[in-house]
Amino acid sequence: MTDAAKVKNIGLRGVTVADTKISHVDGENGILLYRGFHIEELARSSSFEETAYLLLYDALPNRQQLEEFKGKLAGERRVPGFIFESFRELPVIAQPMDILQASIPLLAVDDPDLELETREANIAKAIRLIARMPALVAGWDRIRKGLEPMPSDNTLSHAGNFLWQLTGTQPDTGTARDLDTALVLHADHSFNASTFACREVVSTRAHMYAGVAAGMAHFPEASTAAQMHR
Repeated sequence: MTDAAKVKNIGLRGVTVADTKISHVDGENGILLYRGFHIEELARSSSFEETAYLLLYDALPNRQQLEEFKGKLAGERRVPGFIFESFRELPVIAQPMDILQASIPLLAVDDPDLELETREANIAKAIRLIARMPALVAGWDRIRKGLEPMPSDNTLSHAGNFLWQLTGTQPDTGTARDLDTALVLHADHSFNASTFACREVVSTRAHMYAGVAAGMAHFPEASTAAQMHR
């Protein structure tokens, strides 16, 4: 009798499941592209708001489009009060990534476009997610320290406002720019495990918030990052 061979199931590793033109990662050659633009160019010359617009609309904005987009982001920063109230009932030792992941479906309750699946509605939902996730992170950090969440300062950039809501002090220009650059570098990571999880969930006609929550569970660095912020 021939001995049975042991075969290791590697899942979908190395299996092509779909295409994407949003970004391209070539780790071996040190290449990262967003919509065809090299990340070095974007990090040097654009802001996070410009990069977010590029990823959503497949084109860099002109000055008017950028100002309108920044206004939309600033106008959607408000987190529903019931979410922060729920934070106050949670143990302060809870891991930040778990809190953030759990908060995403709660945002769905407050979204007027939740049941709409037009491109315009989905762009609006994406903008609300981009705008509110920093406020969730900052709000949880303050609440677990016994502090009150800070209101948004709509005169500040996306990065600058996050620092303001996190610390309660106006950020200096250099620090805000450093964070802005970091956000540009991390704005998209192509078709990895978390992206696949998002797409698999929304392919069942689940809403965007459910897909994003599923994707967040697949960040390999989530546990490490959470431990670092405890």
